[in-house]
Amino acid sequence: MLRLGEESLEHEVQIALSEFLHEIMEVNEAILEADSPDVVAVLGAQNQAKIDDLVRHISDAFKKNDHVAAKELLLRLKYYCNIAEKIKDALQKYVG
Repeated sequence: MLRLGEESLEHEVQIALSEFLHEIMEVNEAILEADSPDVVAVLGAQNQAKIDDLVRHISDAFKKNDHVAAKELLLRLKYYCNIAEKIKDALQKYVG
């Protein structure tokens, strides 16, 4: 169990993970419900901004030798890269 002083961090980590997965599910739903290429393009731009931000944070984590943070951020990046592929596929259906 993770501890900070006398406090357990396990609950906080579980909440953060739950919130992150909920966010990912919402983005996936938005992609499925998108009714125009413009909507998909906006989702793509938002997702790319998150990817860019994560890459910066991952770089910082490695510079600080914070491998625990880097590992968590890489896991998040994997989810957003998966979303990028879904966005690409969604745009393809409009291009034909």
